[in-house]
Amino acid sequence: MKLRNMGHWADYIDPCSGLPMLTLHCNKVYSEVDGMECLLNYKAHNAGFCKILLHPRWGSAVYPATIFARAPPQVVIDLLSTYPAAQTGETKGMQT
Repeated sequence: MKLRNMGHWADYIDPCSGLPMLTLHCNKVYSEVDGMECLLNYKAHNAGFCKILLHPRWGSAVYPATIFARAPPQVVIDLLSTYPAAQTGETKGMQT
């Protein structure tokens, strides 16, 4: 919400439905696992009708989450640096 409050478009994905949470009247489904496979080259295993994401460091003990934003990269980087995880280097895989 901080990006939106700054006047930038941002939304996040509902992990159950794959639909955006804040954009109304959108029926485009985004697969979190497919996105991580494609954009970050993470591996995944099929488990019936589910896909299990394999993080290179934490294995299957992860749950993907995606935030989409239209803002200058430095604005996003500055905002992320205010969170504790960003200070420990966990945002190194961020795509700009």
